[in-house]
Amino acid sequence: MVLGMISDIHSNLEGLQSAINFYEKNKIDKLIICGDIIGYGPNPNECIDLVEKNADFILKGNHEEGVIRNDFSRFKKYAKISLEWTIKEIEEKIEVIERWEEKKEFEELFFVHASISDPFYKYIFKINDTEEEFEKLEKRICFIGHTHIPMVFKKDIITGKIEKVLPDFSGKIELNIEENFKYIINLGSVGFPRDGFPFVCVSLYDTDKKIFKLNRIEYEIEKTLKKIREKGLPSKICNILRGF
Repeated sequence: MVLGMISDIHSNLEGLQSAINFYEKNKIDKLIICGDIIGYGPNPNECIDLVEKNADFILKGNHEEGVIRNDFSRFKKYAKISLEWTIKEIEEKIEVIERWEEKKEFEELFFVHASISDPFYKYIFKINDTEEEFEKLEKRICFIGHTHIPMVFKKDIITGKIEKVLPDFSGKIELNIEENFKYIINLGSVGFPRDGFPFVCVSLYDTDKKIFKLNRIEYEIEKTLKKIREKGLPSKICNILRGF
């Protein structure tokens, strides 16, 4: 079985459409989304509709949680402004995002937006950040998003040593899942990458061959930037999308 996995779409319709086109060409068996479909970008309703149509299961991220609770106290100023705009735009779809799950288990895999210990808000950047997570990880692999930066942490279950694996010079990752390891894999971001590469992150996992691949693909970024400006959303969002 081949799984397609994405995270952190952030109302970027052009980015999401590019990801879906990629998966149609690669003939995946399931599409899994690890949260933050909304926030930042200009097309929250369209992105909600598109993931509802195409995904096999969708998880809530911290941006969905913030909108559901109408509480943006934990967000930076530009994120708060975009969510205050978003909540008015998606008023009729609040019930839809309330139905999305917080976490999901599938065979030897676990899916959550931010972390096992804190599904919505904990950031995992360093090896020290993963120690508690590996202790709580009962499955073989945990897939996350939230940081918008793709990376892999692998723990040798015999020695206990944890390693960090970063993408190559083009922002891609290819990994053979080894027998004596557990993994925490960050899927990066479809619509708001923060690693300096202004390209969509799309991931594939072959459950039979035990091979994980994260690719970067182009999208119509200028179209997205234009809509952000037209809707009066913070200019900082445009700067981050460009990779600044």
